[in-house]
Amino acid sequence: MAISWVAVDANDGTIIADLPTLSVSGALKQTLMRYESQTANLPMDGAPENWREATRKGAVFLVALSEPEENEPRGVPLWGGLIIRRTRKVGNGVDLSLVTAEGYFDRVYVEDEAFTATPQNVIVKTMVEKYAKTTVTKRGLPLRVQIVGGNGALRNKNTWKDAADKTLYSALTDFSGIIGGPEWTVGWEWVDEKKLGLVLYVGDRIGRTPPAGLGPAAHFDLPGSVTEAELVEGFGADEGANDVMAVSTGTEGARPQSPHQKVTTDLRPRFEYRWTPESDIKDTSTLTAHAQRALAAMKDGSLAMTLTANRGEAPKLGLDWFIGDDVGFDIEAPEFPDGLVGTARCVGWELTDEMITPLIDVTAVRGID
Repeated sequence: MAISWVAVDANDGTIIADLPTLSVSGALKQTLMRYESQTANLPMDGAPENWREATRKGAVFLVALSEPEENEPRGVPLWGGLIIRRTRKVGNGVDLSLVTAEGYFDRVYVEDEAFTATPQNVIVKTMVEKYAKTTVTKRGLPLRVQIVGGNGALRNKNTWKDAADKTLYSALTDFSGIIGGPEWTVGWEWVDEKKLGLVLYVGDRIGRTPPAGLGPAAHFDLPGSVTEAELVEGFGADEGANDVMAVSTGTEGARPQSPHQKVTTDLRPRFEYRWTPESDIKDTSTLTAHAQRALAAMKDGSLAMTLTANRGEAPKLGLDWFIGDDVGFDIEAPEFPDGLVGTARCVGWELTDEMITPLIDVTAVRGID
């Protein structure tokens, strides 16, 4: 199974060229609320005549398309990377450094912003459309924003200041870090036969849960489509804690900080974790919300599960399942004497021509000691 590539104008989504000989150095990766990078090579043999236009740095996305389904002229857009570096070396063709669209959010800065009693997903939509989207008066990305599952909780947010030199990516990352905060991810879609567009999905949760009484649409099994399975458990300095405090920048001898957020029933010794989610937070309740979210994530340590499956046999990404969805798994192996069976959330994925690796959040799966 082969992925195909097209070059897309970063301003309006117009397809510039097909790139049948393009190759990438490893797996493509997508993760909720993060940007990912990749490198690619375009050999001169087989390159289109307009290859210079199709590989212009800062002006072009390279988009990976899945194999077309029956009665579809082109495949589903799975991944796209903005060209940020182009290197030409005699005999080696063109080397390209790519970053996903989330990386563009780290190249634009927010100005003074204040929101009072505004739904959190509307805040994200407003910010992204203002600072990252192509408009009549401002160049940006060919982007639309889709709110999923409702507008979300009301928030008072007035700590974004132009003088702080905060990027949109940093602002969104901080905002999503509060307990119950919004989630977001960027995908691609066909606009028409000659254009692709970006979609930022934002909601209290990205992805689908199975309907009551039913299993998830996608299932990964060993024996079955799964060829490799790995479970990593950690309680290192940035992985596990049962006593958490969020702090901010102090002034005149005072430092805003949350109360200690603790797990009192843990059988482990006390493990503390302190950090600064945002340097300009003055409200203790906001710091407490950050600390509560961190404690929820760290109280049992980290669990990371990866399942690598054959793309030809596994449920199809972009059709059967999407980032954020719950997926099912059933792993039989000596390392899991009772079996590893359950439903867990896919918070990202890695993809090659032959393999697909959903990145599984197993924090709520039972049966892991």
